[in-house]
Amino acid sequence: MLVFAASHSARLKYILDYLLTFRLGINYHITDKIDYFLTSKENKIHYGQELEEGCLNIPSISILFEESIKEQKIQIVEDEKWLFQFFFQPYNIIPDFKHQTYYLPFDLLSASFYLLSRYEEYLPSKKDEHNRFKPENSLAFKHGFLEIPLIDFWLIQFEKILKKQFPEIETKSHQFKQLNTIDIDFAYKYKGHSFWALGRKFIGSILKRNFDKNSLVQPETDPYDTYNTLVEKPNKLNIETIFFLLLADYGGNDKNISPFSIEMKTLVQTLSSMYSMGIHPSYKASLNSKTNQLEHQIFKTLTGEKPKKSRHHFLKIRLPDNYKIMEGLELESDYTMAYSSAVGFRASTSFPFKFFDLHANLERNIEIYSPCLMDVTLKNSLQLSREGAIEKINQLRKTVKAVDGYFISIWHNSSFDSTQGWAQWEDVYQGLFE
Repeated sequence: MLVFAASHSARLKYILDYLLTFRLGINYHITDKIDYFLTSKENKIHYGQELEEGCLNIPSISILFEESIKEQKIQIVEDEKWLFQFFFQPYNIIPDFKHQTYYLPFDLLSASFYLLSRYEEYLPSKKDEHNRFKPENSLAFKHGFLEIPLIDFWLIQFEKILKKQFPEIETKSHQFKQLNTIDIDFAYKYKGHSFWALGRKFIGSILKRNFDKNSLVQPETDPYDTYNTLVEKPNKLNIETIFFLLLADYGGNDKNISPFSIEMKTLVQTLSSMYSMGIHPSYKASLNSKTNQLEHQIFKTLTGEKPKKSRHHFLKIRLPDNYKIMEGLELESDYTMAYSSAVGFRASTSFPFKFFDLHANLERNIEIYSPCLMDVTLKNSLQLSREGAIEKINQLRKTVKAVDGYFISIWHNSSFDSTQGWAQWEDVYQGLFE
């Protein structure tokens, strides 16, 4: 595929690599020489402000040729075919061509780049109490498409038009894939805790008027020891499960058992022998690269390998800083790109994608996997009943299946404890796989 653009840029290459090569399996090369483009016999895409005959035309705005980050004028229009459109650049004249010529109604490349790069998260906005970008500030939330992987639906329409223009072209097909991801924020409720930690837990239960005798006499089965339940159904369905380990010093928002305890070592050895493991950088580590490095060293000590996968505790990431740190630590993939207070597709896609650093204006060597739901979001933020949560899960999975994408969920081993309001939520968890 030959693509004409007025000039080359890192942003243009990034989005063409993603849309054409990764998603559609089409090799391409770019030219800024219009005479060469017009005389070429290759299949052609013209990216510009004028229509050219005999090729697929995409209207262009300036964002892919800029290096700055600034407020963009965005007008959202709902559309039956494209669902939602923005970044319009109408063609001045639409001639009566002799040869078949198709064109798009909006700048698909720039719109996809804006959503995928998380451009809006670099702009000034009011953060939540944990200094995270709020879903309410996103374009997707404001205009009602957060629960739609919009880029994936755009690509379905784009592929149809591409094949009308070039009937002989072959594109890559994808298959629906489900990933089951588990955060181990608290390996056990009682087991492995120090005498002082159990004492604090006991005193806290008295102050809350919810007397917890198990803090003094541990139960035979720990309420958070749900690991067999977590893997039973996905194992039967050949669905991959990934565990993310929190390996921080106790304190603040990081309250797992000691990573040096016998209980943690035994648990990690058991899980890592059968399942993929990732690191769950602590709340403190999201603000301190040295703490992050220390936790990586602990992970390697426990598993015998450097971590390759990551998801930050509290889904707390700062763009682009955390991804730059991840690249330096030789991580390969990250699973943090989700909101804690809303379900849906933070980057408007269910497929993995490479992170583009808008500050450095380059693609980072980190692949992002974007979960579309989390257990505590369903229960606490959305305050859904068990039935409502199962319905929301089914809705999101159906949406992802429609685009043959990746259905990624976040769960916690601690999310079945009836004393903490999770009675019968095992049914909701099982609903992920039905």
